[in-house]
Amino acid sequence: MGMRTRDLRKPRLRHSVGVMIVGAVVALAGCAAQPAKTQTGAPAGGAQATAPVASKPIDFHTLNETKCPSTAASYQEWVAKFQSYALSKGKPDAVVQTAFVGVKENPEISDRASKQPEFVTPVWSYLDRAVSDERVARGQRKYVENKGLLAGIDHDYGVPPEIVMGIWGIETDFGNNFGDANVFEALTNLGYRANRQTFACTELLAALDIVAKNNVPASRMVGSWAGAMGHPQFLPSNYLTLAVDRDGSGAPDLWDSLPDALASAANHLVDDGWQRNLPWGLEVKLPATFPYGEAELDLTQPIGHWKQLGVKRMDGSALPDWPGGTSILLLAGHRGPAFLITENFKVILKYNYSTSYALSVAHLGDRILGGRRIIGKWPVQEQSLSLEEREEVQTLLQARGFEVGKVDGVLGLKSRKAARGFQKELGWPQDGFITKALLEELRRRKNV
Repeated sequence: MGMRTRDLRKPRLRHSVGVMIVGAVVALAGCAAQPAKTQTGAPAGGAQATAPVASKPIDFHTLNETKCPSTAASYQEWVAKFQSYALSKGKPDAVVQTAFVGVKENPEISDRASKQPEFVTPVWSYLDRAVSDERVARGQRKYVENKGLLAGIDHDYGVPPEIVMGIWGIETDFGNNFGDANVFEALTNLGYRANRQTFACTELLAALDIVAKNNVPASRMVGSWAGAMGHPQFLPSNYLTLAVDRDGSGAPDLWDSLPDALASAANHLVDDGWQRNLPWGLEVKLPATFPYGEAELDLTQPIGHWKQLGVKRMDGSALPDWPGGTSILLLAGHRGPAFLITENFKVILKYNYSTSYALSVAHLGDRILGGRRIIGKWPVQEQSLSLEEREEVQTLLQARGFEVGKVDGVLGLKSRKAARGFQKELGWPQDGFITKALLEELRRRKNV
């Protein structure tokens, strides 16, 4: 998981309910576009989340569904309702029949949707796995092998090799992990079990269009638990709108054609607003007097503002004169590393709306091309909050009159701003970092 004081545009639902990542993406890679955490619980129709019981396929021709199914007594019924709905949307009968042959209920998919690592893993642990020395070395070898291709993509799209390599490495570990889920099975399970009916129906219709156009056979559409496909982990809808046939084969091939896959990733970034010749950002040193309340994604300032506050490069030299708005990013509060980020960092966020993900992409790319490690120390002694504790923080902040948005355990922009408000009451640095200590203070002052 762009931003002046404007709304941060959410990424297209790519993976990943996570698509945009593959299972324990950080560990294996394949993370990319997971959208925000979904709510789990009883499947549509009230069925309990117990081990699935095999049921007979239902002839969808006997149904007359004209809307995306919102309820179903069983997984097979949800699939049949969707197939009937797909027919009402003009999808070819033969494609609708064959695409779902063999799909089955898979509770593990909805379970993964509730445990996306970008949203539940401390940023330092996420980075340790996502930007490991082994992955950096592997990326350096892949970069040498594809240097000419990457230079051509940079020329045509303005997305530099390090960013493309970062996306490729974090999404699928340079093609080592595309995922092993049938896209139609993954998406139908998300629609039935994970309360993501609208997302699932949109992506399933797009997947059927891909098959109907003879771009990719249904049997080959294998990807992440959230339906993300190929080297860049595109959802079916992204394939239809953003995938590039760079090798001229007649259709984009995100699995076996690196020219298509890597150019498609660059095209995705350009479509989201990537600016040529603008770096993503860099690690910086903040002065002791820095106003931490100004360190947030949606607060942007020209470089000159940060210079006046005394922000420096890590070696103590002056900040570069980058154009446009910039922000200070603190992912672990005032005791952790600080980063000066540009609008291009926020473009990476649109690929997968997670700051841990975006920083991993940027840092991995830098390391592959010879950049140094992050110098600032992470507060690794901080204990991670459980889902229940994160939801408790949001509930307690909300009870004190702070706006946190949905109480879902995802400590995003609204939750951080609410935390800053409470930190101000306490006289603490207003860095928005939500810790055990903050939770304890909220509990202590619950009735105050």
